[in-house]
Parts: sequence; structure tokens; C-alpha cells
Amino acid sequence: MSDSHSAPHLTEGTIQFAYELTPAADIGLSPATFANLSAWRAILKDLGLVGQQPKLYDGYAFGNLSVREDTGNDHFVITASQTSGSRNLKLKHLVKVTHYNFQRFWIEAQGSEPPSSESITHAMIYAADPKLKCIFHVHSAEIWSQRQALGLPETPADVPYGSPAMATAVHELLNTHLSRPLVFATAGHEDGIFALAQNARDCGGLLVSYLAKARARQLTEQG
Repeated sequence: MSDSHSAPHLTEGTIQFAYELTPAADIGLSPATFANLSAWRAILKDLGLVGQQPKLYDGYAFGNLSVREDTGNDHFVITASQTSGSRNLKLKHLVKVTHYNFQRFWIEAQGSEPPSSESITHAMIYAADPKLKCIFHVHSAEIWSQRQALGLPETPADVPYGSPAMATAVHELLNTHLSRPLVFATAGHEDGIFALAQNARDCGGLLVSYLAKARARQLTEQG
């Protein structure tokens, strides 16, 4: 008998796909990769790009990070749903996605908590570009409000977060914008910004750079 947990498509909170979660104490992430991911998560949290605030987004936690150490399969590790509000990243806050099906809008994962609401979007990005190893999804009103002035690509405004349409829109965006690393905005997902690269340094560094550019523009406008 399997110990896995199957969930229907959910609409409460944030998860909008079906998933099967198999309990696992060890998701196989190397200590060095975990330490690097944890460090960048702490930096992004200090900058307010991931986290949880009662007055933002109906109080839900926001932002999710993923990495993959082996590009030869579908596997990647992503922060679990609603864990961005925790002070420090812990191994129990990570889930290993082992399989995904875009047609069924289905995720198979290992871990102790449900996969992030953006797991399907992360999966689509990895599937669209096999060389990518890291994706950071953050929320930044500063970058998002100036996305056009900053020249960021964006998904259409009528495409909601975590939906089949979002996964498809991201796939199309990646096929249109071939430069890597890449930062893009989700016009239909308030304040949503994605950074994708071959390593965490480039993902995090680009986000910090764009945040600085956005703040510099604000200071210039204020005179």
C-alpha cells in the first residue's frame, strides 16, 4: 500500500493543480546546494522579495525558489507551499518534484508539505530550457510597477498565477526571449517577478540589480 497523498485540484489558498505527495525525510539535496539556497532565500527575505505580511496578498506567504542538481531528468527541488513566512529555510520546507504532466495539470512530489503553488510554472520553465538549474519567483511592487521602463519581458495581463494558461504563457515567453539568465514579470500576477539562470548567484544577483534600478528610477522621479 502506498503512503502517498493525492490531492484534487485546489482553489482555496494558492494551489490550483492536482498533486501526489509521497512522504520523504530525505529529498536528496546536497548540503552545499541547500546552504546556497538558504543563504539566497535569507537575502531575498531581508529585501522583502519573499515572505509573509498580513496586509499583502490576503496574508498569504509569497515567493518560491527552486533548484535542480541533475538536468538529465524531470526532478527539481522547490520550496513548499506557504513556507516563505518562516524565519529560516529548513529541509522540511523543501519538496522534490519527481514528475509532472502539463495536460493533466498534475505534480508528483516527495516531502512533508505540499509543493509550491507555482510548481507547474517552474516545471514548464525547466522543460522549456534543459540547461537551467535555478528559478527564483519573488514579489516586488517596485520592480513590477516599472517592468516596462526596465525593459522586462512579461506574460499577458489576462493570465492568472499557477494556471495552465500561465504555464503555456511562460513557455511561449522563453521561446521568444532566448537570452539567459533572464528576468521577466507576470502582468496578470500582481508584483510577480521570475529570475532564471544556471545558478543561484545569477538569479539572486539579477533580482538585486533590478531592485536597485527600480529604486534609482524612483529617486530620480522624486527629484
